[in-house]
Amino acid sequence: MPSTNLLIIGASARAAAFSALRAGLQPWCVDLFADLDLQQRCAVTRLTGRYPQGFRRFLSSELPGPWMYTGGLENWPRLLMQWTHYRPLWGNVNQPARSPEYVASVLRSAAMPVPALHPLGKSPPADGRWLLKPLRSAGGSGIRSWSPQGKLWNKNDVYCQEFIEGQSLSLLFLGGDRTARLLGVTRQLVGEAWLHAAPFHYCGSIGSLDPCLVQHPSLEELGHLLASECFLEGLFGIDGVLREGAFWPVETNPRYTASVEVLEHATGSAMLGWHAHVFLHRRLPTLPSLAIMPDRTIGKAILFARDDLHFPAEGPWMAELRSPKPVQELPSFADIPAAGERIEKDKPILTFFAAADSPAACEDALRQIAADLDRWLFER
Repeated sequence: MPSTNLLIIGASARAAAFSALRAGLQPWCVDLFADLDLQQRCAVTRLTGRYPQGFRRFLSSELPGPWMYTGGLENWPRLLMQWTHYRPLWGNVNQPARSPEYVASVLRSAAMPVPALHPLGKSPPADGRWLLKPLRSAGGSGIRSWSPQGKLWNKNDVYCQEFIEGQSLSLLFLGGDRTARLLGVTRQLVGEAWLHAAPFHYCGSIGSLDPCLVQHPSLEELGHLLASECFLEGLFGIDGVLREGAFWPVETNPRYTASVEVLEHATGSAMLGWHAHVFLHRRLPTLPSLAIMPDRTIGKAILFARDDLHFPAEGPWMAELRSPKPVQELPSFADIPAAGERIEKDKPILTFFAAADSPAACEDALRQIAADLDRWLFER
C-alpha cells in the first residue's frame, strides 16, 4: 500500500494511530490527551476547543489525506456527515447500526438472540433485570441498572434494554460488498474492581478467543446480516454476552474498536491496512487465513484512578518512553500521560499489556501489573 496521510480524531487516537503505523500509513491525530507515547510516534494535537465540534477546523485544514474516527464520535452522525465534505472518510456515518430498535428488529427477523427492549418513556416490568443505556454512549459510560425506585429518565436520552447475564465478548469484523468477514473474538473486561472501573465501563480486552465458544448464531452470518442491513464498511465491532453457548448482541460499534490492537498483536496482522483497502478499492481485500486461535493470548487493561492524583515523573512506564519498541511489538504500557498531569478519580490513567499462553494466565498477568501500579501510584 502506498504511504498515505491519515487524520485520526476521537477521544483517544493512540491505538488507531499505532495500527495505522503498522499498516504503513502516516497518521496525524487530534484527541483529548495527546499522550507522550503517541507524541513520540506521530504528529498529535490535543483538542482544547469544544468536543466534538472542535475537530472541524482540523478536518478543513490543507494537509491532504482521508480521515477516520475512534470511539464516541459515532454518536454524532450529523457532524460526521457534515465533515465528509472536507475530506474522504474511511468509516461509517450511517445511523441504523446505532439504533437499538432497528438492530433488534433485524436480529429478531433472522431468529437470532437479542435482548428485549422496553418502549422509551415507560417503566419496564419490575420482575426482570433491565439496564438504562444512553443513546449517546461509548465504553459503557452512563449505563446503569434500572430500579422502580430510580430517578425518572428522559425518554429522548436513554433506552431500556434487558440485562443478559454471562461473559462479555466483542466480535471484530471487516465489512464490504454488503457482507463481512470475522477477524476475531475477544473477552471484554467490564467494570473490574481491580482496575477501579465503574460498573459497566469497558476496561480491557483479552484474546483472541476460540469462535467455537459461540454455538448460536453463526458469527459469520451475524456479521453478514448487520453489514448488509446497516451498510457497514471497514472495521466494525459487535459487543454482546455469551450465555449457555448463545451470543446475545447488545451494541454495534460502526468503527475501529478497542479490540483491534489486541487482535493485531495476537495474529500478527495489520488490520487497518485491510480497512484502508475497503475504502480505496470499494471492495473487501483477499484476506489471509487468520490464526483466530493463536499460540499466545494478548491482553490489555486500562487502569482508572481510585483517587485524584498527579501523574508522577518516574515509574515502570518510563522504559517505554526511553526506548520505544517497534510498533509491531507488544508494548508494556501505552496512553502515558505527561508528568504532573492531574487525573481525577474514576478517570483513566494509562493502558498496559500482557501476553500469556491462555486467557486465564493473561488475566492473572494483567492483575499483577495492576496491583504493582496501584502500589506505585497510590501507596508510596
